[in-house]
Amino acid sequence: TWSNLDSSGGFQKPIHGHALLLLLLLAGGADTFHICAFNTQRLTLSKVAREPVLDTLVQILARCDITLLQEVVDSTGSAILLLLRELNRFDDSGPYSFLSSHLLGRGTYKERYVYIYRSQKAQVLDSYTYDDQNDLFAREPFVCRFSLPSKVLPSLVLVPLHTTPKAVETELNALYHVFLDASQRWQSEDVILLGDFNADCASLTKKRLDDLVLRTQAGFHWAIPDGVDTTVRASTHCTYDRIVLHGEHLQGMLRGAAAFDFPRSFGLTEEEALNVSDHYPVEVELSCAVHGAQTLSLAALLLSLLLLLSAQLGLLA
Repeated sequence: TWSNLDSSGGFQKPIHGHALLLLLLLAGGADTFHICAFNTQRLTLSKVAREPVLDTLVQILARCDITLLQEVVDSTGSAILLLLRELNRFDDSGPYSFLSSHLLGRGTYKERYVYIYRSQKAQVLDSYTYDDQNDLFAREPFVCRFSLPSKVLPSLVLVPLHTTPKAVETELNALYHVFLDASQRWQSEDVILLGDFNADCASLTKKRLDDLVLRTQAGFHWAIPDGVDTTVRASTHCTYDRIVLHGEHLQGMLRGAAAFDFPRSFGLTEEEALNVSDHYPVEVELSCAVHGAQTLSLAALLLSLLLLLSAQLGLLA
């Protein structure tokens, strides 16, 4: 039996065995995994070095197990190293590691895709930059395969994309072929497409959006639905940032999806928030529990409750 101090400093009664089992079952149901995508709006070393910006970025990243950063324009890599150093000092949820693409872009303006991930819960298994032979992408996807802490889905493929507003339709239709390429390469149907798709407002009409291959082809679930505002400015209401899930196992693990309103959560003015980014991060929450065990756990939980109640009522010896 276990004894515990109560709020008055005295000792509680020993925890009943059934109650302990109940607590363990409840604790076991808390296994979740968060995947996020965040357009950080021209992330440079000078931007990250500003303490209020750095503090906010660290708090955002600490909510996620894997975060895809976009618009990382720092050519030296110093911005990410500083960000990672502060993130690993923030709390005990790390350590965090990162994986970066090379600088991508057609002209002088170039960006990186950067994955920041909690290395105790995920590891990079493989990665590659998509071979964009027809130059359809301004910034071709940097595709990555991660391990997951799940028996249902031990690995997962992430396909990122930050489209150029001038060619949203072309790039999003080409993204379907990146999905096929990655799926065939690693023999995986469980794929997440994510990033700032610019798939709304002036960049893409509702009619053109609904005609995309990723909307007409069966099997794709747009976890961030139309109508969700992913922009910071009060004057805009656009669903630019998206997370799209493919694969039965993956979709079965989905517990929630949202845009994270960090200005409201952290008490920032619009001006303060815009110093960080003009986008909200978007995120999905996955359950890492074994599906077959979920039914069993529920039955065990109900049985434990009955036993606990019976014991408390003195119906069992």
